[in-house]
Amino acid sequence: MTADPTPTTDTAVLDAAAFGRLALVDPDTLELEVNTRLEANLDPHFCASIRDHGVREPITVRRRASDGTLVVRKGQRRTLAAVRAGLTQVPVIISPEPATEDGDEADTDTDDYRAGQAARIVEQLVENQHRRSISASEEVAAHQQLLGFGLKASEIAKATRTKADRVRQTTQAAQSKRAVAIGSSYDLDLVQMSVIAEFEDDDDAVELLTRAAVDEPAQFRHVAQRLRDQRAEQQVYAAAAAELAAAGVLLVIDRDDDRYDAATELYRLRPTAEDPEDTALEEEAHRSCPGHAAQVRIIRPYGQPPEARYRWLCLDPAAHGHAPLCESMRTHTGAAATALSGESDEDRAAREAREKEAARLERRRVIANNKEWDSAQSVRRDWLAELLAKKAAPKGAAIYVAAELGQGAHALRRAMETGNALACELLGLEVPAGWGYYNGQPNPLAEAARAASGARATMLSLAMVLAAYEDGTHRGNWRSADRATQQYLAQLRAWGYPLSEVEQLALDPDAEPTSTDHDTGDADTDGADAAGPDEAGEVTDPELGSDPGDDTAETAADADEEPDSCSVAATPDEQTD
Repeated sequence: MTADPTPTTDTAVLDAAAFGRLALVDPDTLELEVNTRLEANLDPHFCASIRDHGVREPITVRRRASDGTLVVRKGQRRTLAAVRAGLTQVPVIISPEPATEDGDEADTDTDDYRAGQAARIVEQLVENQHRRSISASEEVAAHQQLLGFGLKASEIAKATRTKADRVRQTTQAAQSKRAVAIGSSYDLDLVQMSVIAEFEDDDDAVELLTRAAVDEPAQFRHVAQRLRDQRAEQQVYAAAAAELAAAGVLLVIDRDDDRYDAATELYRLRPTAEDPEDTALEEEAHRSCPGHAAQVRIIRPYGQPPEARYRWLCLDPAAHGHAPLCESMRTHTGAAATALSGESDEDRAAREAREKEAARLERRRVIANNKEWDSAQSVRRDWLAELLAKKAAPKGAAIYVAAELGQGAHALRRAMETGNALACELLGLEVPAGWGYYNGQPNPLAEAARAASGARATMLSLAMVLAAYEDGTHRGNWRSADRATQQYLAQLRAWGYPLSEVEQLALDPDAEPTSTDHDTGDADTDGADAAGPDEAGEVTDPELGSDPGDDTAETAADADEEPDSCSVAATPDEQTD
C-alpha cells in the first residue's frame, strides 16, 4: 500500500469550501434556532471563561436565504455566553449549504423540510453525545503541571475559571504522585484521589481506599472517615502513651492479657484494709506503689477532636496491701467459679477459657461497632448538610414531613421544644444558645422560613424533621434502634444515602456482625478502649457497650465487673462530663 498523495491546491480549496467559511461576527447579530438542548445552563464559571478567553471553538451557523441572517446550528451556549460577556466578535463557521428554511414562511409539510430538520437534530446530538469531557485524573495531571510551572491554586482557579473548592481538591491530589497514578489507573474521581493523597504515606490505608473506590464506591466516604478517625485517635493515644512513659507509668494495653487478671481500677480500692470503707485510693498517693499502672481511653465528642482519658490501675491490689473500697465490692466467686454437676477440673477450665474468649470477642465487636457508628455519624451529617444545601427537596419530601409531623415522635417533639440546634447547624444558620419557646427569643429557623420561597420553605421543614431524628440517634442504635430511628435511616437510604455496615445493623439487628477486617490496627490496642459521648454527654464504657436508655447494654461476661452497692457507683470517666 502507498500513502495517499498530498492534496493538490484545488483539492484543498474544495475541502475548505465543503467545510464552510470562517468569519468573525458580532454575537448579538446571531439568531438561535430550535435546539435539542432545552436549558443552556450558563453557569458563572463558563461565562467568565468565555469573557477571559473568548470563544475558542467556532460556532457553526447557516445563512438564511430569505434575509441573510446567520442562524446558529451548533454553539447555543457559546453564543449566549458571548452575549452575556459583552464580546463584540466571535468566530463562526458559515455552512455553505443552508438547511431548508423554517419559520412562518417555511412549508413544514415537505420532505425537504423534514429531512433538513432531522439533519439538524442529528448534528446537534452527534456533537454532544460523543463528546468526552476531560477526566478527573487528566484534570489533576494538568493542574500538577501548572503547579510545577509555579502557579498557585488560586491562580489556577482564576485562569481556568474553576471553582476554588474543586481546585483545592485537584491541587491536593496533584501533590501526590501516588494518588495521580492510582487515579489514572482506575479512573477515580476527584474526591477519591484527594482522599488517597491525604493518606499517601499509609500503605494499608491507600490499599483500603483504592479497594473501596473500585469495588464499593458507595462506601468510600465511610472508609475514609473511619481511617481519619483511627488516625486521629492513634495520634492522641500515642501522645498519651508517651506522657505515661515519661512519668514512668506502665501502660496496660490489653486487659485480657493473663498478666493483668488481678488488675483493678483505683476507684474500686481503698489504701488498706484498716482504712474506713469509702476511703478513696487517690492516683497521686498510689504513684509510689509498685503496681501503679494505667490504661488510655479515647473519647471523641461529635465535631471535636478526640481526647485521652486515663484509667488508673493497681496490677495486684492484694499483693500491695490494698482493699476493696467497700466489702460489698469484693470479687464474687459463686456460680461463675463453681464447677457444673459432674464437670471435671479440666472441663471447667476449658469452659471458662471459652467463655472468656467469647467475652473478649464480644467486647472487640462492641468497641469496633461503636467506633464505626461514630464515624458513620460524621459521614451522615455531612451528607445531610449537602442535601439541605440543594435548591430542591428530594422527591416525596413534603409528604414525608407532613406524615412525620402528624405522627409526632418523641425526637421530633423534643427538637421543637428545644430549638432544634442541629437543624440550624446543618443549614448553616446561627445556632441558638439556650433557646426555648417560652423565653420569647426568635429562632433562626423561623426567621429563615418567613423570608423563604415556597421551595426553600419545604427544604427548611425537611431540615427540621431530619435533624430532629438525627439528633436522637446514638451509638446504641446499631444494637437496638427504635422504630422512628429505623424509619429515618430507611428514608435517608431511599433518598440516596449509602448506609454503612453498622448503620444497616440498626435496620436489621439480626444481620451478621460488622467485620473489622478494614481496621488498620488491632481493636485491642492503639486506643482500643475508645469511648464517645452519647446524646446526653455521657461517656460510655466500651467494654460494657452502655448507651443512654439502654438497660440491656451490659454483657453477661462483664456483669460481675460492676460494683454491687457502694457510695461510688461509677468511674469518674463514666460520669457526665
